[in-house]
Amino acid sequence: MSLPASFPIHIKDGKTIQIPSVGYGTWAAGGTGWCKDATLKALQAGYRHLDCAWMYGVDEEVGAAIQESGIPRSELFITSKFWPHFGAPENVKLCLDKILKNMGLDYIDLLLVHWPVALKPTSREALEKAVTGPGTSNADKAIMVQPGTENVVVDWEHSSADFARRNGHEGSFVPTWQAMQKLVSTGKTRAVGVSNFSIEDIKAILPYAKDVPISCNQVEAHPWLPNNELIQFGKEHGILTTCYSPFAGQKSDGATLLQDDTVKRIAEKNGMDVGQCLQSWAVQRGTVPLGKSATEARIKTNLAVKELPAEDVKALDELEIPDGKGRTVAAGGAFGVTIF
Repeated sequence: MSLPASFPIHIKDGKTIQIPSVGYGTWAAGGTGWCKDATLKALQAGYRHLDCAWMYGVDEEVGAAIQESGIPRSELFITSKFWPHFGAPENVKLCLDKILKNMGLDYIDLLLVHWPVALKPTSREALEKAVTGPGTSNADKAIMVQPGTENVVVDWEHSSADFARRNGHEGSFVPTWQAMQKLVSTGKTRAVGVSNFSIEDIKAILPYAKDVPISCNQVEAHPWLPNNELIQFGKEHGILTTCYSPFAGQKSDGATLLQDDTVKRIAEKNGMDVGQCLQSWAVQRGTVPLGKSATEARIKTNLAVKELPAEDVKALDELEIPDGKGRTVAAGGAFGVTIF
């Protein structure tokens, strides 16, 4: 049996749209030079789902790849995210407008808040001129820092309630969430959702997510960190989970999931490469992996997901590292707070 090519996500007024079950991640760690060509290769290979973010600083490259591909906009699903210093309700639309302008698009399909933490910008005027990408400073991005340091300033008022509480503060994401919902009516995004939200973070906004629902929660997920409880909670509330870092990063001891003996054995047994195996596992459990590669051959195989035998799924499930210790992306340090 073949795996689904797409999943439904809930949008405004009880309607659903389809999101391709495999996405292409565009985060340009270390530089942006590869992104336009790699994204074009991905589109030519058959990807129709691009995962982007203002902070990645590659919107122009992605937009150029879309234009050069000749693929009609209606055939693509494009996700983007706003960075925490756009987290005050009055600034969310500004970030979306920047994204659309840089990509040369009239709309995106899904807008997410990048993290449950909000940061303070230097000023609205600076936000309007803000630029991002590798090599840009906090000043370039219009992110406020503590005097004499590069330490960012958290905006607790607009941070998610559970996240704020875990850090000894009070906050509410509800006003920002309501500002996001209003953007759906403008036609500039078809759906809205969250990223890196805990179950408690989500519970705090569920009462305000009736007419315009939480379409998606994007989180780190892979066999080391399957996030089973969070994903199940999402399914129970009609929230699709998309998964960044589906191949995991490097552990402190240098180990990588791509070099794990179990993963390599299962991949070889099923005639796959290891990335293809991990992407297949993700889709088979009803989530959307967002793998990234600049290598044309891997771009193609990462998209070619296929069903794994039950015993192989079980073996991958058993790679979980308990107590969340399989996490390889921990951005809290960048904000000076505890997120997970």
